[in-house]
Amino acid sequence: MNAIYKTEKHRQMEAKLTDIEEKLQNDKTWQQFKNKIQDYSNHDVSAIVENEDYWKIIRSAYVLDDAILNINHGSINTMPWIVNEALTAYSDLCNELPGYWFFEGFNEEKEKLRKRLANLVGMDAEEVSIQRNTSTAMETIIFGLPLNPGDEVILSNQDYPTLVYAWKQREKYEGIKLHWIDIPMPTENPELLINAYTEQVNSKTKVIQLMQMFNWNGQLIPIEKISNELEGSGVEIVVDGAHMPAHLPVNVSADGSHYWGASLHKWLSAPVGTGIMTIRKDLISKVRPMMAAAEPESNDIRKFETFGIYNMPLELATLTALDFLHLIGLERKATRLHFLKNYCLEKLSDIPGVSTHSPMSKEFSGALGLFSVKNLSPQELQETLFKEFNIYTVGFEYAGISGVRISPNIYHSIHEMDYLIESVFKISKRIHTKR
Repeated sequence: MNAIYKTEKHRQMEAKLTDIEEKLQNDKTWQQFKNKIQDYSNHDVSAIVENEDYWKIIRSAYVLDDAILNINHGSINTMPWIVNEALTAYSDLCNELPGYWFFEGFNEEKEKLRKRLANLVGMDAEEVSIQRNTSTAMETIIFGLPLNPGDEVILSNQDYPTLVYAWKQREKYEGIKLHWIDIPMPTENPELLINAYTEQVNSKTKVIQLMQMFNWNGQLIPIEKISNELEGSGVEIVVDGAHMPAHLPVNVSADGSHYWGASLHKWLSAPVGTGIMTIRKDLISKVRPMMAAAEPESNDIRKFETFGIYNMPLELATLTALDFLHLIGLERKATRLHFLKNYCLEKLSDIPGVSTHSPMSKEFSGALGLFSVKNLSPQELQETLFKEFNIYTVGFEYAGISGVRISPNIYHSIHEMDYLIESVFKISKRIHTKR
């Protein structure tokens, strides 16, 4: 009797999840949006990339503050309204009976997400861990790898600061040796990028950390070519893929990465606090979990997900973000992002006093672009754009890299890019006229 009752009760609870999914899919506004997008289904990418009518439809999927031009989607992306609706619906459901939904009610949905993320990045589902962001994914790997005093790790001075701090902590407390290099960027010469790493390998080298795309200026690194050069060396490759998912095609299993981490609240436009980590199946058992696991030497990727209580509705809403990506298409999205970034940088480079610092070709770049104005610090330029022109960007000076980064989204128009360009022109003209 109890078993029958429990089974029936579980089905009743599962029906609540199904109701949410059906309401989201059948939402009238969402259906209208999908129909408009599908009207362009037969248009190839070249016909779509500069079609402002099409991208205006895309814009309707977002709730935006039109008073501010946000050109910093590389830090955290804007969720489409349907993803936000999903997050709200799953949060409301969870709030009705949180203990049930956290401990068992969302389990099947989590595994569904694992499979879909595996498909997105080219891995087996049993090699994919759902994380909170790139930093937690990468630090799980960094702190979990078995290394001994004297073992060497190659990484660059331009790597993301959080990861640099993590490696320095291992060096301080465990006696490993960090071998620092500088990346010659921006460049579109693959040999320069490959040699920067491989020429530093010696008999003590155990790990190389690679930034698949540098967050500062969008420089892409040829991961697969570096991996091929290192084949048979015994050196393992740890890859920061923070900016890759739903931005550019990813195939972790083919590029030779042993360990890989990324965020989903960047280009996938999933809720803030979602990420992914992959570890090759044959290496899972040797990596120590950051958070205590019942079987720390297990080869089950789920041992890295013992966070305690956390916000599981974020993960369910990520399924909706994947639906949105599938509707738009990764090729269309990647092409549009690259076009917008190049459009800006090409015109900015024509302005006296303005320099650009990012690759332009698709082989070496995506949506991230870096520029600077002579005689103006990145912080001053960032603040001027925001205060005077209502343009939100991010500026930095780090490890020899200096400038303001732009990272447009697919909903941005060419007109908005022109406004950014005109604003920079006014700033540069004012500074250099004074001089």
